[in-house]
Amino acid sequence: MRRVFLRRVAITAVITFAALTAVTVGFSLYFELPTTWGFLVALTLTFGFVLEDVTRWRSVRTDLWQVSDGMLIHDGDDGRAQIPLSEIVSAKTLFGSRVIVKLTSGQRIPMRYLPYPAATADQIMAARGPARTD
Repeated sequence: MRRVFLRRVAITAVITFAALTAVTVGFSLYFELPTTWGFLVALTLTFGFVLEDVTRWRSVRTDLWQVSDGMLIHDGDDGRAQIPLSEIVSAKTLFGSRVIVKLTSGQRIPMRYLPYPAATADQIMAARGPARTD
């Protein structure tokens, strides 16, 4: 899980820094301002976003997900949750290391920082079986 988190942070930090730098440098050139402030602003904002990711990761790093006995089971800091597989409408990967599980109630449950998100989504859907057509 740590490797997945570090890869995700590295990718998002580079993309964020590049986008923010482009905006601030463009702003500086348009208003004929020095460009050095733009790099400092971009670096500061990127660092803030990285800290937010670290905080989120620390809260979910010990989460354990498993499919067992017709249930999707989540063991986390706030206890155990069991979701019947029959309540799952879909399980799809999103942004590399995340799976979003959609329930019949419309609720979406994120599973973050998974090493094999596509395989996890496929396993959930296979365990669920064919969709009901009522």
